[in-house]
Amino acid sequence: MINMISVKKFTALVATIVLIGASLAYVFASQLQPAFHGVGVLKNADSFAYTGDLVEYQIRVYNPSNYDLYNINVTDPMLGLNDMIPFMAATNTTGLTYTFYREVLEDDPNPLINEVYVEAVDSEGAYSSSSTQAITIITERIIDIAKMGPDSAYQGEMIMYTITVNNTGAVDLFGVVVEDEMLGFSWEGDLSEGESNVFNLTYRVPCDAEETLTNTATVWCELNETMIYAEALWTTELLSPCIPPHSMGYWKNHPEEWPVEEVEIGNVTYTKEEALVILKEANAKDATRMLAAQLVASKLNKVSNDCSTFCYCDETVDIAEVISDADIFLGEHPIGSNPQDDDRQAALQLKDILDAYNNSECD
Repeated sequence: MINMISVKKFTALVATIVLIGASLAYVFASQLQPAFHGVGVLKNADSFAYTGDLVEYQIRVYNPSNYDLYNINVTDPMLGLNDMIPFMAATNTTGLTYTFYREVLEDDPNPLINEVYVEAVDSEGAYSSSSTQAITIITERIIDIAKMGPDSAYQGEMIMYTITVNNTGAVDLFGVVVEDEMLGFSWEGDLSEGESNVFNLTYRVPCDAEETLTNTATVWCELNETMIYAEALWTTELLSPCIPPHSMGYWKNHPEEWPVEEVEIGNVTYTKEEALVILKEANAKDATRMLAAQLVASKLNKVSNDCSTFCYCDETVDIAEVISDADIFLGEHPIGSNPQDDDRQAALQLKDILDAYNNSECD
């Protein structure tokens, strides 16, 4: 019994020593693990360019190490860059970015290889250096691409683009690739000397697109182990959706939908409540009351949708001009003045146009 107890105690002691030893080994290993030294640099440039083009270069110097860096020298002989960054904190992976533009020269080598060098000393006195390249292929102008689309469009609208590719050189081209990433389009084929190919493509404008829609079409192929490349882009202005106008009766019965709290009629500003009275008191006896009611509705529609024109008697009418004329008339003939003869006819004519607009589908 005594021997059994002694064996158990000995076994427990050995297990405890092993666990303690493993823990100490982990601690020592963590302490002995070397920290990282070094300076980092990244560089990118346009992949393709023609002679005479400006190539954009971006150089990012950063500190991926565990130590602060001092006196970081940045050198790029081709771009004429020779700069010194006094300090960069440890693990600063954002770093500092330089942007340069350089024209492709006729005597530049192809591909055009540009290299940047960095060197620094860290807070532990360790020296480090790094370098990286950016490669730009200089292409020949023996292939051309053009792209056309609508100048403007609405969100959700289906639009058409036309892409035209021309072989402008004196040789046949094989394995020509035409791509438009935004349209999801890709074509590969051959173009004989002087041959053109036209592609008509449709695209639905995304409902969440804003302000402008710009996309790029590219064409490329290989000739005598040289990359030939061209691109074309088209920008379409995105318009706000045109909401059809509402009738005078709609605005009279839906005051909660009014986009403003006051309306100016004939140089007089009316509150929302006063303007509602104008809508409710419109009657055929007084042309100014009928005109004022349609003018209130037209101004509410104009604020709501900004549709500038509509067709009236087969003619395009600028509604802003009609609204201005109605304001001038009611400034000279206030609401309730009940004009007669020619003045009444003028008021009724303006009223009819505004009424037609308020009940129209805007163009």
